[in-house]
Amino acid sequence: MHSNYGQMYNVIVQIHSIVYGSDVYRFSFGIRQVSWNATNVLINGKPFYFRGFGRHEDSDIRGKGLDLPLVARDFQLIKWMGANSFRTSHYPYAEEIMDFADRNGIVVINECPGVNLHSFNDTTLLENHKKVMLELVSRDKNRASVIAWSIANEPVSNVPEAENYFQVCIF
Repeated sequence: MHSNYGQMYNVIVQIHSIVYGSDVYRFSFGIRQVSWNATNVLINGKPFYFRGFGRHEDSDIRGKGLDLPLVARDFQLIKWMGANSFRTSHYPYAEEIMDFADRNGIVVINECPGVNLHSFNDTTLLENHKKVMLELVSRDKNRASVIAWSIANEPVSNVPEAENYFQVCIF
């Protein structure tokens, strides 16, 4: 991992209204340029070699759910291992985990909850899949950490109807 992995910027928006009072919105953002050629994925114009793994959000000790001390430890381990990326698993991760990835310069491939798909003629499933993908992309499209989305996990993709399903699924 590069020691200077990026910069996060802070935005503060204040809205003042005589009628409704004041609101303050704070958020952080980062900027990455992602492109590719025949041989490389490029991040900010430099070749990027993925060193990472599929990551799960649960733990043996505390089970499933957001546990910030455990998340902080996981990200320390990710850095200690020299990893620079991970793929989420089966569902949208908590925004706090994505915030950790943004702040620590970790690249994320975001995976939708399309797990073990084997039926590609179900229009209800397809419409739901498209909706879930749109929600996931809409939520994380401006994150510095997210560079790609996985549209399914372990689908039965070697059947002819899978190609048509996934072409339609990518809105």
